[in-house]
Amino acid sequence: MLLSAIGILILAVTILDALLTILDASGRSLFSTKAYRLFWWTWRHLAKLLPYRVAQGALSLAAPLMIGLMISLWIGGIVTGFALIFYGGMSFGDFITGGGSQPSLPAAFRLSWVTLSTIGFVEISPSNMMYSIAVALEALLGTVILTFSITYFLSVHRSILKYDRLVADLHHRLGRSGDPMESVSKHLSRSDLSELKSLLSRLHDGVIGLHQGLSRYPIVYFYRPRAEERSLPRTIHVLGTLADTLTHCHPGLAQHLPDLQALKAGMQDLVRDLGEAYVPVEEADHSPPVSYTEFQEAFSGQDWAASLSVQRFLSNCRCLETIVDQSFDTSDAYRNYLEWLPADRKTQAFVATIAHDLGYVEDLRPRRSSYLLGALSRGPKQGPQRLLFKRSNA
Repeated sequence: MLLSAIGILILAVTILDALLTILDASGRSLFSTKAYRLFWWTWRHLAKLLPYRVAQGALSLAAPLMIGLMISLWIGGIVTGFALIFYGGMSFGDFITGGGSQPSLPAAFRLSWVTLSTIGFVEISPSNMMYSIAVALEALLGTVILTFSITYFLSVHRSILKYDRLVADLHHRLGRSGDPMESVSKHLSRSDLSELKSLLSRLHDGVIGLHQGLSRYPIVYFYRPRAEERSLPRTIHVLGTLADTLTHCHPGLAQHLPDLQALKAGMQDLVRDLGEAYVPVEEADHSPPVSYTEFQEAFSGQDWAASLSVQRFLSNCRCLETIVDQSFDTSDAYRNYLEWLPADRKTQAFVATIAHDLGYVEDLRPRRSSYLLGALSRGPKQGPQRLLFKRSNA
């Protein structure tokens, strides 16, 4: 009876997890999300043993393998749960065995497997109405799980296609420069903001699709293109830069662009939800903003050693001047900088966190192609190096 109770518990947990994973809009599950994270952690650390380029290719296979892993866990849970239930009936003679089969746990697993696959009973069949219903129920669940698996695969694939469409749109607009504001400003007119409105509308729709896909199907988060410029960290960086720059470098522009406000709100929700669901983000840079004097010197071009954040802000704002056909004075620019800095720090911290979590940034020593090669080259110890003295002929 204990094994039967354990089997019922395993069966209930497996079915509930499958239902939540596939049907719940918020992406809740009992163990699927933890299984994804465990698989990714193991796969990523195994990939560190390989040379860098080979490891990048191996990491791109993680998401497809996760789908097979999840389907295998669901099928394994159902087979195991019914096998333990059947084994309890075999012990009390509620099954008819023939062909030399004896009541045993392997025989119960065999019966459970052939029933789930709807092959048939072979030489083992129930002689009790309750177990006859259990056998029929497992055969029905086999069809349901197969349908669920196909639905799950198609849903994940559809979410990844939406993500690829968004990435392709950004990648084609960025071109070779890679700078979001510089590239976008070349396609926009000073006198007509219709193209900018159209771009922001498409980007907002793309962010909504990306957010829904990441929230509902965690596999989308681990979907990892080989090309870093098409990766999730790069996509978040571009979208965050556009939203932060257009919102804070020229606040008056945001009042005429409702889609910009929607894009900014969508990016804030995306960063918050991803941080809660996948990787907690802590802003490493807590330094105060630069003083007005330092900002004024950088603004006038007198300080070439200004902080990177100030340089990035001024560069983005100068690209924005070509769109709105308006220059900024120092006091207004500094006030906009103070509002822009917290948003930019949050975006950059989030991008750095997920870039490391997804393996685009690894903690490898210089000139080491993998952890394994690095360990072999260092040997058991790194002792002091011998110094060779060469006598001069002079």
